Amino acid sequence: MMVCQESERVYVPLNHMGAANSRQRMGKLEVVNSNLCEEAVVGFEYGVSVEDPFTLAIWEAQFGDFYNNSQTIFDGYIASGEAKWGQQNGLVLLLPHGFDGGGPDHSSCRLERHLLLSNDPMDGHVCAMPNIYVAYPTTPAQFFHLLRRQVKRNFRKPLIVAAPKILLRLASATSTLNEMSPGTCFRPVLDDPTTRDPRAVKRVMIVSGKLYYDLAKLKSENPLGEHVAIVRVEELTPFPRRELFHVLSRYANATDFVWVQEEPRNAGAYAFAAPRIKSLLPKHAELRYV
Repeated sequence: MMVCQESERVYVPLNHMGAANSRQRMGKLEVVNSNLCEEAVVGFEYGVSVEDPFTLAIWEAQFGDFYNNSQTIFDGYIASGEAKWGQQNGLVLLLPHGFDGGGPDHSSCRLERHLLLSNDPMDGHVCAMPNIYVAYPTTPAQFFHLLRRQVKRNFRKPLIVAAPKILLRLASATSTLNEMSPGTCFRPVLDDPTTRDPRAVKRVMIVSGKLYYDLAKLKSENPLGEHVAIVRVEELTPFPRRELFHVLSRYANATDFVWVQEEPRNAGAYAFAAPRIKSLLPKHAELRYV
């Protein structure tokens, strides 16, 4: 989106690319800078997503904690509207998240609160009708597939995305066009792409979000890095039990399993993920917190 500073004329290049053929209807991208009245704005976007399920309505907070002022919309409508009224919505909420020097409030979108709203069961059963989706993607391709999935499905569910601003300029957080080509899709769990011999891995570190890149850098610099695998949980709820179990099963000789996060132990995804991960580990194995 480009705005002329003299005439204030707005030009959106994506709206002028042209359809692949004359029979296709062109989509429209509309970007609006809303005022700082989060409850009203999120309530409006919720209404848009309900009224027109074929419109991808996205609300991006300036900082993750700005959603605090719209908590009643989250609790009373977004997370529970379908259960109460049978009313689906596909609203996407992009909440910046990450301890990058922004202070105690602007650093966190309070992942733990959103996960508490989830109806994902702890007993190992797969939730047939999840009320919300919460994701913490680490690559452009994963983010692309998340948004594409929102509109390609034949049903609608709200999607909450922890979207760190630092990943927008991180050189290592890149994807190839092949990762967004036909036949590709969103993957709830990403295995360690640097693992050469799974049998040599003794420690499995499980992480969600941008902290992966710090851990991967440290691993590459450590001569004992070949004995460590870093597994990313890209979607927190519904929790990807099957996919994570498949990845963990590759490391048959691992004896140390660790959940790593930036947030304090009583915050972030640890309290939600820990009991679910423990049920997938080998017998007598423990999950440590770092």
